[in-house]
Amino acid sequence: MKKESILRELLLFLLAILPVAYLLVNWNILPDQMPIHFELNGEPNDYGSKSVFIILPLGVYFLMLILPYIDPRKSNYEVFSSTYLKLRVILGLFFGIIDSLIIYNQLHGIVKLGLFVPISVFILIAILGNYMGTIRPNYFVGIKVPWTLNSDEVWIRTHKLAGRLWFWGGITGVLSLLFIKDPVFSLVPILLIIVIVPIIYSYFIYQKISKQ
Repeated sequence: MKKESILRELLLFLLAILPVAYLLVNWNILPDQMPIHFELNGEPNDYGSKSVFIILPLGVYFLMLILPYIDPRKSNYEVFSSTYLKLRVILGLFFGIIDSLIIYNQLHGIVKLGLFVPISVFILIAILGNYMGTIRPNYFVGIKVPWTLNSDEVWIRTHKLAGRLWFWGGITGVLSLLFIKDPVFSLVPILLIIVIVPIIYSYFIYQKISKQ
């Protein structure tokens, strides 16, 4: 492994281990049961063992580390290696920040995260959309339906459309929270659009190409 790759991997691991270290330092003063799921208004609605906050960031790190090695189309990861690295950083930061904020709230007696949950989800959607168009065919990352997996052209065209939908869907979602009190009425329709439209689009593009 090249020196640059080793350094990059160490930085990614550090990103994953920081929220775990924060948890372990405060382990004895944290409750055994901590919020692990939230309503869209930031109200916790499910609790679990605090060990979850060890498993999640490290689990995401190791999962994304091994995916390129077990994917039948592993060679394509070289094509979008820069994007895949950015996705690993983005998801590492996302889960690390969420974990750290929940731990901080528990330490300081705060029980609600307000609009942080829906805002963070919409921002994540927008950021992922910014890179989706550069993801190349694989079995783990992206819109994996029969029509995209069976045609590289359908995959590329579908992900370019999806990238635009995700980016502007995320931006629209953040702005909508200025006017909509219940985030559900914003998040649900946006999620339906950014997930269903690309799938339908991929089907029709595949049918069109198959007839040529």
